[in-house]
Amino acid sequence: MLITRCVKALTALSVAAALAVADDGRPAPELIGWKAAWSVPAGEDALQSRLSGDNLLLETPGTVTVRDADTGAIRRTVSTAVTNPTVLSTEAGILFFTDSTKGVTNWVVHAYDLASGSVLWRHAVPASENGDLPQIQVVGRAAVLYQRRSGLLSLDARTGGVQARAGDLPDRDGVITGTSRSVMLLTRCKNGGVQLASYDPRTLRRNWTRPVTTRHTAADDGARLGYEQPPEGFVVADDGAWIGYEQAPEGFVVADVHDERFLFAEDGTPRPISDLPISHGLGGNGRWSMPLEVGRHPDVEDSAGFDSNNAWPLPGFLISRDRDTGRLGAFPLDRPLPHYITLLGSTSHLALIHSDAHVTAFRPVYGRPTGPVALGGVPPGDWPDACSLLTPRDVAPGARFLPGRRSLGRLTLPKPVTCDWVPPEDDRGVVSLSVSWVSPDAGALFAAAAGQIKGHESFDYDPTIEGEGIFSYTAHGPRGTFGATLVNVGPVIVHLTSPSRLVQRLAAARVRDNLMARYRPGERVRPPARTGGWTHLADEGVRADPVVDGDVVYAGADDGLYALDAATGRMRWRSGPAAPMLVDGLLYGARSDGVAAVDAATGRMRWNRQFDASDIVIQAGGVYAGVGFTHVIALDAATGKQRWRFRVPGSLGNVAVAAGTVYVSSQEGRVGSEQGLLSALDAKTGALRWRSRLGAANSIPAGYLTATKEAVFAVTGARVVALDPATGKARWRAGFGDLVRYDPIMIGGTVYLGDLAGRTYALDTASGQERWRLTTAGDSGLWSVTESRGTVYIGGQDLHALDPETGQERWRRPLTAKVSVHGDTVFARDEGGMLHALDAATGAPRWRFQTGGHFQTLPVVADGLVYVGSSNGNLYALRATDGLPGPNPAELDRRPG
Repeated sequence: MLITRCVKALTALSVAAALAVADDGRPAPELIGWKAAWSVPAGEDALQSRLSGDNLLLETPGTVTVRDADTGAIRRTVSTAVTNPTVLSTEAGILFFTDSTKGVTNWVVHAYDLASGSVLWRHAVPASENGDLPQIQVVGRAAVLYQRRSGLLSLDARTGGVQARAGDLPDRDGVITGTSRSVMLLTRCKNGGVQLASYDPRTLRRNWTRPVTTRHTAADDGARLGYEQPPEGFVVADDGAWIGYEQAPEGFVVADVHDERFLFAEDGTPRPISDLPISHGLGGNGRWSMPLEVGRHPDVEDSAGFDSNNAWPLPGFLISRDRDTGRLGAFPLDRPLPHYITLLGSTSHLALIHSDAHVTAFRPVYGRPTGPVALGGVPPGDWPDACSLLTPRDVAPGARFLPGRRSLGRLTLPKPVTCDWVPPEDDRGVVSLSVSWVSPDAGALFAAAAGQIKGHESFDYDPTIEGEGIFSYTAHGPRGTFGATLVNVGPVIVHLTSPSRLVQRLAAARVRDNLMARYRPGERVRPPARTGGWTHLADEGVRADPVVDGDVVYAGADDGLYALDAATGRMRWRSGPAAPMLVDGLLYGARSDGVAAVDAATGRMRWNRQFDASDIVIQAGGVYAGVGFTHVIALDAATGKQRWRFRVPGSLGNVAVAAGTVYVSSQEGRVGSEQGLLSALDAKTGALRWRSRLGAANSIPAGYLTATKEAVFAVTGARVVALDPATGKARWRAGFGDLVRYDPIMIGGTVYLGDLAGRTYALDTASGQERWRLTTAGDSGLWSVTESRGTVYIGGQDLHALDPETGQERWRRPLTAKVSVHGDTVFARDEGGMLHALDAATGAPRWRFQTGGHFQTLPVVADGLVYVGSSNGNLYALRATDGLPGPNPAELDRRPG
């Protein structure tokens, strides 16, 4: 019997604490959680995976794989001519699926013999006005189809022959299910009422009709118009109410309307829901229904962690209903939830979940809990007091604690599960602590959570403190950046946040030590290893190339400009966020809203100019920058006073400065017929020296620009123009097969260009003649060119080392990365945040280091250290010989309490 699954999220209710009593007087075994039994690969889309009876159906284009739902073993693979079936089910030894023939309004139902895989029949369903899918229900030898506009249709399940039609049905959305002898249709009528009707599956004669009286009113209807899509297995009527069925024992029907449940016997007799037989339940006394939903704990009103799918706190839960009271119970899975999850349904003893391109079967775990089953059988007294996990000495002298919630949603615990520690003065030192979960499987949950975060593109993590029970991560989302740390010792998982990553990290180490004293007395964590390298923790991403000046390294992060001791990483000063630029012995901070001159010794600002800045260039005593969409300005580098301001024709492109001349690209003209322009200005006065037309800009802003004292190269669309710096006359022009998307790179007598097709062109700077080209599989967005010691290195889809004169390949590595060269080492920065150090002569790997985020800076090498910044907020000073990082200096300074 094909039964529509109910996965409706209902109003959260507390879990009943009443337990059955065994013969020996102890509590009977209860459902306390779920543990993974098996897992098989599946498609990325949960709609490609269906549970039908004891069959798991997995769809790929042209194929349906039928697996045993209890074991995951393949029963049969059925080849079809359909690439995208929309409905899959098996019943009475037949595989049914539906596909559309014209858009989504014409449907064909296919029936295949499950044993042989051969076609039994096909039946076209008349087009409906709104294109709703036909539903299929098999009772005995009858396959009953239901569609809102077409009504009920009975077909012979083996031949597809039409047996009966019933079209005089309510013209409203409905859903069908079946018992051993009847087909049930639950509909919402035009007047807002709900009715349940029973039909003979072969003749479609109506056996009986029963009204379903609900609390849902007309006022409610209007309030819920436009409500979000209903869960799978439910139909949303025009008024927005959900209607559907819940699994029930043979001979009974449980109808769900909005947030109410109704029980009917097969003959239509209404019964109190308390009469529902419990033989179909789970647990030692059959108390709990099969799972209805997968997700977070229904009683938790706010999440202690950060997750776009609200899957925290750990772990995930399967939600069941107490068959005696109708209340919900949450039972933990033995692993955290990923971001995209779907409960496919359940067999008599397994629940199947689709996530991460797999279907995983979970089996119920039974025990003798001494507390609420929603806590996984862990007694409430085993949850530690959150405020006991730190002391004032761990945070700051005089710090005070503020106890928070004593509940996991509506489940009251004897001790606070959240706590804020507040230092006496420093707001950035506040530490918020939450006990996320307590479980005998906490170690596995902690490891699984770390693995998920590492594999998700929206999260960064910090590898320098990974292991030893601490995992720190950063999430980037529409609401900004959020950082937190998980700590696990013994059965406890703790979640920490603080405005300061350093404070958060130090507090996490103290929480771990305090938990170890409780659960692993006598053990100590080894202190951070001294490697000669170090790690600086900014509170947001380090996005500007580090600048090393003697014994100081300047690092620009989104939360500040840091001056650090180059050898130890200890902070000397911090000012407002900016990208450091060291020019003629003076330090400047470039920002999107202007530029400032900073005292390199103290961090104090000498002058500050605010404007909508782009392409800031500091050279020969002047600061030159684009302003907004139309202007270029020049400031005096010593005083910040404006020297001149120039309006470009059309919209502003890029700015370049060379040999006393400021070059500005722009674009003017109507959309579709834009022309690129290049203006040359006197760097001291802003006077226009010459203007040159570059040609059609192909709707791409004329922006890619490189200038030297010998030549100027400007890109418009798929063309590059080389101009004389003195006169602006074109020396040569060259066109390419695709748009050029990078600034030209001039090295010696060669100019290199990269296009959207992944090609690199090496042109003679004097004539524009092509010397050679490199063609790759496509543009990766990581194109880079650098030359060192007679070899040119090109990064992109792969890393190539070539002869600069002939383009002949010397070596190649399958690394999609940007490259830079320092001495005899090539550094390749890939998209996954891995820094590869390779021998420049042979390409042989020397070492690699995972930053835990995405690259924001070039690596800079000085005095045996490699400085590189990451989106996770770390500036790493790696040991150049082997890439080993070091601890933050504050961790070395910290003494055990």
